[in-house]
Amino acid sequence: MKSLYFLFICLFVYSQSNSQILNEIDECFPFQGYFAAVKQDGKWGFINREGVQVINFRNDLVVEKSSQNVCNSEFESTIHPVLSDNRCLIKKLINGVYYYGYINEKGEEIIEPQFLNASNFMNGFAIIIKLVKTEIGYNELLKKQIIAEKLEEYIIDVNGNLYMFLNNIRNYVPSKNNTPPEFHSKFIAPNLIAVKNKREKWDIYKF
Repeated sequence: MKSLYFLFICLFVYSQSNSQILNEIDECFPFQGYFAAVKQDGKWGFINREGVQVINFRNDLVVEKSSQNVCNSEFESTIHPVLSDNRCLIKKLINGVYYYGYINEKGEEIIEPQFLNASNFMNGFAIIIKLVKTEIGYNELLKKQIIAEKLEEYIIDVNGNLYMFLNNIRNYVPSKNNTPPEFHSKFIAPNLIAVKNKREKWDIYKF
């Protein structure tokens, strides 16, 4: 009787130590901080270090290139979403144009999609590109306002507050393939940013 009881305990411990958390995952990436990206049926989500899925599979997460190896070598994808500073990029198609925003580590929308492009957060900050429309006149023949569209870049904090204006305003030329406009700035250190000026040179600012 004692032998059967001991066997039962051993089987229970073994089953608990080898319990399956997720199955049928197409791709999974190494952890970046506390979270790792996983993919299933074309949708992405995140798990924590206990293997608990904290963000359910969804199709609006923004993916980017990565040099990390995936768990399933059959797929060999080089792109995946990033969850950094408890923020992950999402995108939403509005009137034929993709706008970018952020969700938190629970999958809750924190910053609504409103930017033409946005970077992942780094050390509490991200770079975003805003579309600014200005009325510059009125066309009597067409009976409509003449609108000038320009791009402005800012540094934002994790709550979406505009932290710093980057002085690199430029005209907006929509892309035919809906590719987001390129950044004219980049973080080079936790408190330094390089901004491309009108002469195609880089100015470095501390923030």
